[in-house]
Amino acid sequence: MTANNGNQGLIQVSDSNYENNLLIAEISGAQQSSQHSEKNDKRSICWKYFEPFKVPKRGEATKCTIDGCNTKYIWRGSTSNLVGHLKTKHGIAPTTVIQSSLTNNNLKNFELKVNLPVIKFIVSSGLPFNIVDNLKSSGLVNQQITSSTIGKQIDKAYDRLFSQLKSKVQQANSVMISINFNYDIMITYDWLTDDFEFRKILLHIIDLDYFLNNNTFNGDINKGLDKWELTNLKFISCSPHYLYRYEDRLMLKGKNEDIVICANGGSGDDLIKYSLNKWAKENNYIHEISNIITAIINGFDGHFWLIKDFLRDNRVQKIINNGQIAEKISCNCNYHKIKFLEIIEQPFKMLINDHSSSNDKFIRLNVGRFKRLLLDKIPFSIFPKLLRLFKPLEHVKVITMKKLRDMLINAFNILNETSQYVMTYYQREMTYQHYLEHETLKSFLTFLINSYLHQRIGFFLDPNSKSIFINDSAVKKLVLDECQDYYSKIDNNSRQELANGELERYNKLPQVLINEDDPCKWWQKSKHLYPGLATLAIKYLPLLKLGDKEVSLENQSNFKKAYDGNYETINKIAFLQYNMKYIDL
Repeated sequence: MTANNGNQGLIQVSDSNYENNLLIAEISGAQQSSQHSEKNDKRSICWKYFEPFKVPKRGEATKCTIDGCNTKYIWRGSTSNLVGHLKTKHGIAPTTVIQSSLTNNNLKNFELKVNLPVIKFIVSSGLPFNIVDNLKSSGLVNQQITSSTIGKQIDKAYDRLFSQLKSKVQQANSVMISINFNYDIMITYDWLTDDFEFRKILLHIIDLDYFLNNNTFNGDINKGLDKWELTNLKFISCSPHYLYRYEDRLMLKGKNEDIVICANGGSGDDLIKYSLNKWAKENNYIHEISNIITAIINGFDGHFWLIKDFLRDNRVQKIINNGQIAEKISCNCNYHKIKFLEIIEQPFKMLINDHSSSNDKFIRLNVGRFKRLLLDKIPFSIFPKLLRLFKPLEHVKVITMKKLRDMLINAFNILNETSQYVMTYYQREMTYQHYLEHETLKSFLTFLINSYLHQRIGFFLDPNSKSIFINDSAVKKLVLDECQDYYSKIDNNSRQELANGELERYNKLPQVLINEDDPCKWWQKSKHLYPGLATLAIKYLPLLKLGDKEVSLENQSNFKKAYDGNYETINKIAFLQYNMKYIDL
């Protein structure tokens, strides 16, 4: 579909494949450029900026007169190119964008059919429907047009675009829900086409304050799933911080037992806190290790500020004789909390072990409290390894998959080193306490790696990073199993041989450099060489898109104010604004 901004409305549509290509019906009263009247052309804003300053004869050249611009166009009977040039190159928009679309002659058609120019104007401007009242007073809109009429147009446009996109989503090989928490909760459907084109559709906006106060999130998600009638939903992704806080409301496995919930996006601070708390919540280890894990979480999260305020106190400062200990690190993020705990090892151990019966009541009471919280069991030797593990997230505001990949590589390396160290030196040099600390660290690293199995498969299916995960046994097993499922539909007797052969060829593939690090471009060219793995790539590569680019809406704050918190209307406006780019799907 070709679309140009003309002086009879925001959009002109060519008559090739007219019914098939229009997502939101026809433009009421809009005709092809050859039928534009000379009277309307003379009124166009273009002739303030193009010479000659009148409608030229067909075939004549007209030139932009704005300083520094000498762009020329051949006049073919339409101002579409001229208007488009003024808007995109100079930021000048026509002042009569909806006048000719809302005349008495086509009012009936306007009410019956969706008027694309008006819809695009409303959803892009962030103005309320009652803007028509102001436009009436200036003579730009017919007196019979009302805000109710505009509302009906929005409803019709939403219903038609929703129907079109619903069909596209249902046809996808697999779909992922992405949930971004910002000032609102943005929910999108993400997927790859069979040709490895990435698609993201805005599904829904939820008012964050309303959600926090009314606990409606799970109901909203389920309503959305019911409305879209999906059977191909494979993943739900959410920022780590909110996943930890509201994971019970995200558990939608009753809808589909195959749904995988992933922690993605968010900040590095979110991921550190989420992973440590999740590890503490899920550990099932021997009693001594469980106590160490509890001590780490109490020191890191639950009672961190209690420790820092205690060390700041003048009475404590006199004992440790180091007035700067509590100020050495600015603990404004979780990474630096770990760093702070690392440097307080000696003074903190000394206070805990030597001052249980201090004459100072303040110190004695706090030391007793720390022991009850198991803080005397904090394994300080673990913190340097955690700092190394989380180093890629030290200054990260938004986690990309590259940062997550770097963190997982660190986890693999540290886990291997830890295992070798325990096996080599435990008998001769390690105390039982050292052994427990190493086992605690190992349990965390194993938990962390296992938590990101599906992202690791995505990394493996990216030719740029596959060599890092090529020996990951969990990844290889899952990839091989799914690849065999693909070949079982072709030749069930040879499925294992065919899957192994394809995986071996992919593993031997030399390192490839891809434009903009986008593995989808490589798979577009190579899918016929690795058909089984290509099926997996369509499913798992969308996970690598997470965190790189969030949903953004123009004038979001404007239309929230314009519609006075009416989220039914806000959702329709946002849905149209973000998804209208898929008009050519």
